[in-house]
Amino acid sequence: MKVVYASRNGHVESIVNRLEVTDVLRIVDGTEKVDEDYIIFTYTDGNGMIPKNVETFLAANPGVKAVVGSGSLSRHPNTFNFAADKISEQYNVPILCKVDMEGNKYDISQIRAGMARL
Repeated sequence: MKVVYASRNGHVESIVNRLEVTDVLRIVDGTEKVDEDYIIFTYTDGNGMIPKNVETFLAANPGVKAVVGSGSLSRHPNTFNFAADKISEQYNVPILCKVDMEGNKYDISQIRAGMARL
């Protein structure tokens, strides 16, 4: 399944790179297109918001099947990974993992296991 991601500070990109998947698309401005099912990896913007480029992408590409969120638990404990929560709710898809920053080996194994179940 295709992996689609948005990364502002490199944390999400690091997660995707460690998964060692080959079918990957990076969201830059949200106008990118996919014609297959995908898993979206995102950060949370501002006070718990879905980044605008991710919102734009999701609205134009209906094949989202799951979400992975990355955020900073220490800097934003009250809105930690709210973008993943909102995407999950709006698109009725599971959250495979909520990752603190770029995560650890356990997070990567959880994401891999979740991807295998899809």
